[in-house]
Amino acid sequence: MSSSVAGAGPSGLRADMKHRADGNHRTYGIHLRWQIGDNQPDHPAWPPPADWDEGRAPYPHQYEVWIDGVARQTLYLYWPAWDWSPANSHWVDLGEAPEAEYRVKLRARVDGQFTEFTQEVAVRRDGAVPWSAPEPRRNAPAVATTASPRHGTMDQPRSRAGAAIRDTDSAPICVEARRLNTSTDWQEVLPGAERMLADYPWNDAQKYLEYRKFFEGNTVASTGNPAFRGLDLVPDGSLGDWPVTVLKADADSHTFSYDYMAYHTGESWSHRWFLTRQGWDPAGGLAWEDLEPVPFLVEVQGADREEDSTQWEFATLPHRTGRAAIVHVWGGHGGPDTPDGGNGRKTGEFFLSVCDVEFR
Repeated sequence: MSSSVAGAGPSGLRADMKHRADGNHRTYGIHLRWQIGDNQPDHPAWPPPADWDEGRAPYPHQYEVWIDGVARQTLYLYWPAWDWSPANSHWVDLGEAPEAEYRVKLRARVDGQFTEFTQEVAVRRDGAVPWSAPEPRRNAPAVATTASPRHGTMDQPRSRAGAAIRDTDSAPICVEARRLNTSTDWQEVLPGAERMLADYPWNDAQKYLEYRKFFEGNTVASTGNPAFRGLDLVPDGSLGDWPVTVLKADADSHTFSYDYMAYHTGESWSHRWFLTRQGWDPAGGLAWEDLEPVPFLVEVQGADREEDSTQWEFATLPHRTGRAAIVHVWGGHGGPDTPDGGNGRKTGEFFLSVCDVEFR
């Protein structure tokens, strides 16, 4: 490891377990903060770090989060020019039933090499406290800069919407899905305006996305939206299986890609990828409870250039063999206008992809 890489990594890690409300669900996570450059953990709201340079500070954009000695998540991290707190902090989802204790550390990737790890920090469920949003920065925009339309679906591995709707795949289950669906918008698999207006996906007061509350029963693939109910079809003897993407079970790394119809960056937006638990059976449908609680890959905000946020290479996909599904959520502070201008004027929204894969 070169001396420049060794000195460019995170240090002084702080970690706490916290919980958030997501509709009727309580979800837990680990709130990480660390020193990077002159940006301190829990850096004050003013003044900026000495090396901030209007967001152009030479901080890493890629990290690995290790939990209990295992690489559990790759993080691609971007930030707005006016806010330095996202440049050295991160929320690690733990789901609704976390373990009693976790030991967490992280390292950055700089110039193709990993830095040294931070020290390892223990967090306990019995010490979890409610989440509270960071203090607003002095020069933050009055209204979120994330209202531009966003659309898309997973391309590698290919999503069900990509196969059945975009590509009009001839597999019988895809043909039946197209017959059942009332929407042909492969790039807009989301809960729908009526549901999002009734229960906002974006919590503007606390600055996070609520998506868990939209998934009840085996309706993950459609987000519970009847317009896409064909995507919830389960394989059987007459329909066969969904088209699958083959992934190498022993690969050192994987590269995923996304097909955007509209790309925009925004400080509230994030990509998250989840994998089904070992032993999941596609014939039983796909419920949120079937997923591992920790997403193995996350991107926050997105890069300024679309081509830098279209593909992600990572080495944190859990080991699996056989059939599995990958669930991807891309969401943030966009969507329909709120009736009274509240919630930062927008309901929030997210787009959902289910990718059927087979590990060989």
